[in-house]
Amino acid sequence: MQPKIIYNSQWAKENISIPELLSCFGHEPVSRSKNGNEHWYISPFRYEQEPSFHTSYLGDKWIWNDFGRGDVKGNGTVLGFLQLHEMVGISEALQILKNLFPYRGTPVSFDTIRKLPLFKDVVIEKSPQSKKPETLVIESVNEKVWDKNLIGYLAGERCINHKLALPYLVYIEYTNAQTGKSYQTLGFANESGDYECRDKYFKGILKAPDTPDRNTAKDISFIPGTEEKRVAVFEGFMDFLTVLTIKNVPVLPVDVVVLNMVNMRRRAIDFIRSQNYRSVYTFFDNDSAGEKTTQLFVEELGDKVRPQNHLYGGYKDYNQYWQEQQKSS
Repeated sequence: MQPKIIYNSQWAKENISIPELLSCFGHEPVSRSKNGNEHWYISPFRYEQEPSFHTSYLGDKWIWNDFGRGDVKGNGTVLGFLQLHEMVGISEALQILKNLFPYRGTPVSFDTIRKLPLFKDVVIEKSPQSKKPETLVIESVNEKVWDKNLIGYLAGERCINHKLALPYLVYIEYTNAQTGKSYQTLGFANESGDYECRDKYFKGILKAPDTPDRNTAKDISFIPGTEEKRVAVFEGFMDFLTVLTIKNVPVLPVDVVVLNMVNMRRRAIDFIRSQNYRSVYTFFDNDSAGEKTTQLFVEELGDKVRPQNHLYGGYKDYNQYWQEQQKSS
């Protein structure tokens, strides 16, 4: 039988570097030292300007500290980071690592596996296969969206009023560096200057041009409203554009924060806390990740949080609900 990889906590400790894992979630170091064995980051768990999150390679493994939290004292592990960052148990954390690094590690023979004790977190996977990731590079960004296919995607498939939506979007032309093919997509800027992108065939994040010294940065987006002390928080920007369409207004009266990815929930919470909002309206998905995110907001921000997902109950998100309403009208 072909050699297999065993995915367990020992595999995670020996094969996964915390800096590499952080990069997968859009977190890049502010500084490095000791020949790349120590890194400082803006914390993945809150909004801050000075880096307080530290990771280092010590004792043949990566460990981390978040000095702003004070609840990890020098022995934070790869799995521990994922459990805290994603609000999951150890088996779910292992599954995430397996999905991110499916061929990382040294395969062992079937005879060796049969002699191992039975661990509840052991998963056996196929032997490694090489696969090169695509490299997508922005060629141009235009403030005006004129492409009829992209406008048709917004107005037709997403049922969004494109006249209200387009001021918040840009037209992006990008190239697949491996194939040389060029594409067009809609971009929604985040606070790091990169773009959350959507069209009929593509969903992802593209790095802003002329930023060669850093990797792509996942981040929240902020849009000021016309009133103070209230904020609406959306999981994705399509739901924000859906609310503009339903209310038929170019600007919402409340401030808007878009997570762009549920992993940005702690950054959003700390930003919201720093602004002293009286009311926080959340529009998260009706799924397990959305429920966990709503729960975290309530735990961290208290009774000022007012979940709004009942408005699209029975549907995954507000835009899916709105599409169905338009089809039936």
